[in-house]
Amino acid sequence: MHLLTLATTLSMTASCCAAQCPDTIDKLNKTLHGRIQRNEPFALPCFSSFEGQPIARDENACAERQANYQDPLYRHQFPGAYMYDWVPINLSDSTATDQCLLDPSNLNNSQAWQGRDCKLGNLPSYYLDVQSEQDVSLVFQHAQKHKLPLSIKNSGHTMEGDSSSPSSLVLWTQHLKKMEHHDSFVLDGCDSNEPVQRAITTGAGVSCGEVYKFAEQNSAMIVCGYSPSVGISGGWVQNGGHSIVSNVYGLGVDRVLQFKVVTPDGKTYIANKCQNTDLFWALRGGGGGTFGVVMESTHQVEPAAPISVAAIHVPSTNEAVGKFMDKLVDTAVPLAKAGWGGHIYGNMIIYVNPLFTSQQDARASIKDIEDFALANGGSSNITVSPTFYSFFQDYVLSTSYSVGKLTMIGTQLTPVKLFSDESAKADLKSFFYSEIAKGNYPYIPVDSPYIFQRKDADATSTNPAWYSTLWEVGISASFAWNGTFEERKAAVDGFKQGTKQLQKVTLGGAAYKNEADPLTPNWREVWYGVHYDRLVSIKEKYDPNKLLKCWGCIGWTDEDARESSLRAFI
Repeated sequence: MHLLTLATTLSMTASCCAAQCPDTIDKLNKTLHGRIQRNEPFALPCFSSFEGQPIARDENACAERQANYQDPLYRHQFPGAYMYDWVPINLSDSTATDQCLLDPSNLNNSQAWQGRDCKLGNLPSYYLDVQSEQDVSLVFQHAQKHKLPLSIKNSGHTMEGDSSSPSSLVLWTQHLKKMEHHDSFVLDGCDSNEPVQRAITTGAGVSCGEVYKFAEQNSAMIVCGYSPSVGISGGWVQNGGHSIVSNVYGLGVDRVLQFKVVTPDGKTYIANKCQNTDLFWALRGGGGGTFGVVMESTHQVEPAAPISVAAIHVPSTNEAVGKFMDKLVDTAVPLAKAGWGGHIYGNMIIYVNPLFTSQQDARASIKDIEDFALANGGSSNITVSPTFYSFFQDYVLSTSYSVGKLTMIGTQLTPVKLFSDESAKADLKSFFYSEIAKGNYPYIPVDSPYIFQRKDADATSTNPAWYSTLWEVGISASFAWNGTFEERKAAVDGFKQGTKQLQKVTLGGAAYKNEADPLTPNWREVWYGVHYDRLVSIKEKYDPNKLLKCWGCIGWTDEDARESSLRAFI
């Protein structure tokens, strides 16, 4: 890793805020044996100036960053790298220069670095590579005493910017890689007659790709996200955690059995159904980076088993895609009832179904879509993968998932009731045709817990709207790496208007915080629903001094927003 030399006196860093300087970071760093490091932008090796000071351009490191700039599995190795490049920049900077970026459309474009100063932007000033609960406890105790701003980051998959804050120390959990399989997991603190379950325990830094492989090695299947670099224990599960098999097996919050978490008072808690139940409830939907640092989580698993896969395409013309979307809207409910889930990629779908283990049964179940595609010049491939991980290798790991773009995402949960309302369906179809005409082919996760039945409707703090949802429909806004502030402002304004339209055509309901428009005006209601007030009370219990603050998280205020990198857009 290309690192700037950490000076003996860290307080000399210009980006260090008044609350940290001059002694705060120095004292903490001595306690942690010098392990606190200065953070740096991902693209820094390509620049010859950093925060106004000349530095040596690192040709070898720059070439490596260019070669892997859009690779999520490469990016998540770096504390200063995020998957969406609007997150680490100061988007509100009136000069549009408080950033450190390459040109994602031409990574060899020297205009991105020649004569430009690399700046920290919205990045934390320092990071600690967390190795233990004691690390977190020491940081929390020090931060409470000295009012040290903190952030929490694992893989950097945030679409909300909630794991990055300027002039802060970020607790980076990427290297907590514990994985343990349990044939009969016993919840800590429960009595002896509590049923045991098959489970896997994962450290905070374990990714979905890693735990999928580990589960396969233990003849198991675990529910996690679609991207292999998403972390299973962080914001994914703590905000809900949808998966392409959630239709049958539920969300991540429905399957997590236990957390080990260090709260802002420096104490370590085991939270499950038998102890610290309020914290357990809050961690299952109340958001990451809010109640503490989760060190590990334990998840219920299923036996490894065959899973049906449907990869169906139509020609990539506007007319064909529009008709395809019409068909998918009309068949959304019967497909969900049959157990299908997956993703819509404009002119194709990749769906899976764990309820069918024979190709014949799977094909009969999705025949309506297959026949439509074949009749309209498309193709279809209905197969049965021997295990979920086999599917993951063939259809996910083998494809390129590009990151490193300046793209803001905004999705809305689309309720089941819409798909039985002809007028609402017509409005949704019209919306799709409008987007297709602009060249925006719909990308839609179809991964809500439709078949899955919760035993207790209030068992978790995730937005209850998830359980009456079929699709997650979204829009996006893109910025040029060298765009002016005025151009970025115009893009965001258009994005906000698009969100209003999207809310209308999806019947104005809820949104998934991890993938929502970060500028949603009534975010408390839209993201958290009826659980917000209860979550605030739990936040006040475990973090009364509001040590942990992040964008749109429980306890976030309008004043906080006005001090953020999105302040110009609220």
